[in-house]
Amino acid sequence: MIKIVADKDLPFLDKAFDYSEEIELLKLPYDQITNSNLKNADALISRSVTKINEELVSDTNLKLIFSLTSGEDHVDFDCLEEIKFQSAKGSNAQAVFEYTASALQFSSEKKIGIIGEGNIGKKIKDNLSFLGYEVISYDPYLYNHDENTKNAVLNCPIVSVNASYSRDGKYPSHELIENVFSDSLLINTSRGEVVNYKKIAKENDCNQIIDVWNNEPKLNKDDLVDAFLSTPHIAGNSFEAKSDALNLAIEEISNFFELKKTRQLNPDLHYIDVDEISLAEELEKTMIPFNFLKQFLDIKKYSDVFKKKIKQDKAISDFSMYFQEIRKKFERLGFGNYSLNLSNTSNENKEKLSCLGFRFQEK
Repeated sequence: MIKIVADKDLPFLDKAFDYSEEIELLKLPYDQITNSNLKNADALISRSVTKINEELVSDTNLKLIFSLTSGEDHVDFDCLEEIKFQSAKGSNAQAVFEYTASALQFSSEKKIGIIGEGNIGKKIKDNLSFLGYEVISYDPYLYNHDENTKNAVLNCPIVSVNASYSRDGKYPSHELIENVFSDSLLINTSRGEVVNYKKIAKENDCNQIIDVWNNEPKLNKDDLVDAFLSTPHIAGNSFEAKSDALNLAIEEISNFFELKKTRQLNPDLHYIDVDEISLAEELEKTMIPFNFLKQFLDIKKYSDVFKKKIKQDKAISDFSMYFQEIRKKFERLGFGNYSLNLSNTSNENKEKLSCLGFRFQEK
């Protein structure tokens, strides 16, 4: 019997493991994933709010940790000599692309600069290039990029920040971005510490769309900036992304412990009838049908709710917990959870919708 401790706020855990007689699953709140509760566990499935360090893993039976995250800056690898660690890199790339594509409605420009070309940055770059945007990127880890390239990217009318976070190393990204083109649209879905929001707000006239914040998950109201749009770390927070990440965890656990019976999660599809005339008219005017996308992802609506709640709830005793709760509330279906009923849509427009992530009903 393999004993697995998992963060209870991860969806689909029951579907993934409850059927198996080889697995004993214990679901805990993230703040109860502690050393004492991991003593007899063989594996841990966690989120980024759980810091993987010596205090957590010392003198436990842990053999495998799977973090359902893209980033790994919450992990102290020095304490994992005898524990295998795996993350779900790239599993939320589609979800972050959906958020970014939706954010582009707030700029009429068709040129975008991307900071960081990892799994997410490359997804955004490739898809937006297909959809008619001029895209340039800065990633010194992958290319021979210098400060001139970085400045060229930061002078684009739209900037998407998708960098990993580091304070040290050859290319530290702590407060990597402190100024941008004054009239630009700045979208950060990576880490709050990569961008100096307050300095930019003070010195530039750009519109900041902020999804990630300083000091998560232990942030407080002082960490927030009154941005053009503010959301509580939801860019990659789709059920499709979480399902994909959990499938990676299932595969890793199955292989590592040589389990006989495991199963992958199938996408939860919602079948949608589409007003094809209106959709075709919108696609004639723009490569990304923003009005069509709003019925699936309306980031301004999320921002309005988030800002309103922050102003209303002035006496929140634990803002960190509050932030986690509202983030959980804002979980959404991904574009790939929708299967569109299309009978009179051109192949060209279907290609655009497919690039955005939608599925189609089979005829």
